[in-house]
Amino acid sequence: MVRKLHVILYACLSCSILLGSCAKELNQYYNPKGSLDKNIVEVLEADGRFSLFVKMIDKTGLRKTLGASAMYTCLAPKDEQVTTYLSKLGYSGVESVPDAVLRRYINYHFINGMYYEYDINKLYNSATSLINKSRATNFTTRTEGTTPGKRIRLFSGSFLQAQQDDYMTLYGTPDGDKKFLIEGIVIAEPDKDASNGVIHVLGAPLEIAPRTDEALASDPQTSIFSSWIEKHVQFELGEKDEFGWVDTTLYKSFSFGRNLANESVLSTVLAPTDDAIRAYFQPYLQYIDNTIDSVPRRVMYTLIRSALIENLWYKSDLKRLNPDWKSISGYSRMIVDVPSIISGSLRASNSFIYKVNKLIESPEMSSVAGGVYLRYKKYSQWYWMFLSAGLSEGLFDWQYYQHSPKTVLIQSDEVWGFPLAEDMLEADRLYRVQQCKAGIFNIDVRADGGFRKKFYPTNFGYILYDNGKFFDYTGNSVNLVAPTPEWEASNGAIYGIDGFLKPLDKLNDTITVYNLMKRDPELSLYISALDRSSIASQLQLTGFFTYSVIAPRNAAITAAGINVATLNATELRNFVQAYIIPNRYIFTDGDFNGQIANKNGELLTVGGQWETFGITNTAGKTVRPVAANTQGSNGVIHKINSVF
Repeated sequence: MVRKLHVILYACLSCSILLGSCAKELNQYYNPKGSLDKNIVEVLEADGRFSLFVKMIDKTGLRKTLGASAMYTCLAPKDEQVTTYLSKLGYSGVESVPDAVLRRYINYHFINGMYYEYDINKLYNSATSLINKSRATNFTTRTEGTTPGKRIRLFSGSFLQAQQDDYMTLYGTPDGDKKFLIEGIVIAEPDKDASNGVIHVLGAPLEIAPRTDEALASDPQTSIFSSWIEKHVQFELGEKDEFGWVDTTLYKSFSFGRNLANESVLSTVLAPTDDAIRAYFQPYLQYIDNTIDSVPRRVMYTLIRSALIENLWYKSDLKRLNPDWKSISGYSRMIVDVPSIISGSLRASNSFIYKVNKLIESPEMSSVAGGVYLRYKKYSQWYWMFLSAGLSEGLFDWQYYQHSPKTVLIQSDEVWGFPLAEDMLEADRLYRVQQCKAGIFNIDVRADGGFRKKFYPTNFGYILYDNGKFFDYTGNSVNLVAPTPEWEASNGAIYGIDGFLKPLDKLNDTITVYNLMKRDPELSLYISALDRSSIASQLQLTGFFTYSVIAPRNAAITAAGINVATLNATELRNFVQAYIIPNRYIFTDGDFNGQIANKNGELLTVGGQWETFGITNTAGKTVRPVAANTQGSNGVIHKINSVF
């Protein structure tokens, strides 16, 4: 019993020591400087240095609201700071200021929730990741009615010690050795207690931060970028209330996928300076009416998207690749070291705005598609087809700057002729799209050493280049206008041609490899064998499956002593399948060398090019084409003069 009593007394003594220690820690950090029997407004009033701010509160009827309705952190401006602010707006005193202006000012100086300096430090230090530490600085000012609160940043000593460069990028050098700041303003006297919150006395006037669009418009260095943004303005009605009534106020919005006019939408903006934009477009002015104002709207749109990043990212966050970040248009850091091009910043409520001295290209503008956009006067028909007919499909990756290689053969407006694209009938326009795409190669010829005698793959058949001319599957040819490209980009280049190539319709069942061979009298014996072997139907299908047929001529079959009329079903199948290779191959230009299986599963060896090209079977017999590369909708035919 005595032992139990000793244990209880020891526990009570320990609790007393612990509670005393906690009280000491709280007093150390909170350091109360007033009694808790007064609310925020009453504390300010009793102090005497905030009479103009209190007068504002009384004039707007907010004394009771700000004194009892919620817990707040008050950023208290002294009388001289209020006077400075009102003078800047052109007002001689509080009496002459409209209530709406006063309310906006008052609400900006009240943060929802109670945050002592200790709390700000604790929020930062207890964050479990670097990005969460950065965002621990972000708070919201008071919302009133349909007027949203603004985001505001409070900086503790811990932040300034660990991320001083981030602070300096946005606000400049901190004032002396001060360790507690708000939006670049020193908190002169922190932690004045009140019954419904805490008061921090400002050391300088705290001006209301503008929205992103307002901040961009106010800086002469970002005037061009701001004008681009304003060309994408749209206005929307407010939401319905609980009774179904619609707020008929028109709220500003933007059509490029991120509403910079919405206080609750947080963004990071990599805003190009006017000099950066002029430098980028200088080489192309002759193609866009010689002025920056004539930059196509589509170009503005896509470059705006490459400058906008969701959420707030300090400079150190942009340097790190984990956690990941990207603009609306994708991972811009793949093409530029973003932190290295930051030349300044703008203060905004709902974003971090970094001024950059180099325009960040969007995925479109860093691809071959950009050449059409920046030469729209010369290629206005292609430009229209890009915007309205899907011609740009496949030329760039919308999100990630990882474009597949392309070479584009393009016709100028002079070559295009009439009717214009927008005046064409729908069927004619679709065919013109296919004609254009017949000149889009799925290869970057620059990586291949430039144009050479070769069959180039497109989505509408192979195109042969030979001695300055391009030939489509029908033999129709167009000329290369110049050996140097009109435009070069990360994934390819654009070259001019003087006409249109005929597109191969891969769904046209009249030009299947079977039907083409059937119309050739020199292949009648092979066709007879196909018909009797039940393989013919496969070579008539269009769509998914394609074939390369090494078709022996009648003379070759006869010379080998083969009588197709006497072959049984198995012999016929083995005979015809020995000359059929799955998939579409041109072969003769030497682009493919190596082994490949026929439909019998036998390996054939392909080697050489043009006159030296040959296909050898496992027995060592080599056959060579006498008429190669006849393209059908579902494959290619190579006629040979001997059999395996």
